[in-house]
Amino acid sequence: MPAGLEIERKYLLSGVPSDAELADLGAQPRRIEQVYLRSDDGWVRRVRKVETAGRTRYVATRKREIAGIVREEHEEELDAAAYGRCLAEADPERRVIRKVRHVFPFAGRVLELDVFVEPAGLVLLEVELEDASDVPLLPPPILARLVREVSLESAYMNHEIARRSPADG
Repeated sequence: MPAGLEIERKYLLSGVPSDAELADLGAQPRRIEQVYLRSDDGWVRRVRKVETAGRTRYVATRKREIAGIVREEHEEELDAAAYGRCLAEADPERRVIRKVRHVFPFAGRVLELDVFVEPAGLVLLEVELEDASDVPLLPPPILARLVREVSLESAYMNHEIARRSPADG
């Protein structure tokens, strides 16, 4: 994939695979807190706190749509103090997203299964690709819960999910 580009397909699932199925897939959990920042230049800005196996990292990201499932993306590692300063720029129209991301390899790709804590009940699978025409193979526990591909549905983009009211789930 060209540097600075994200090409990603996203799938809505009806539920979460069992702990045994996730273990069989080799899934590694990461707790993510994601805060969207104010922006008026066409870029979507966010900061993330990612906790994995007792380690915490902070990342700032800027994204903008290019075409379809292709976006320009720039990421920067932050320290805890810089992350805290960024929180002062939080977009008041978006709530914090909290999710557990289960990361696992399958058929030569890395799959990311997001189980949302806030908003509760939402389960999405993301797969980054080399080319927008690629369609990834998905493992049986995912296929058994697959509702549909939502790559082009703006309602399932994280920055739009953050606009949902708590009553929307």
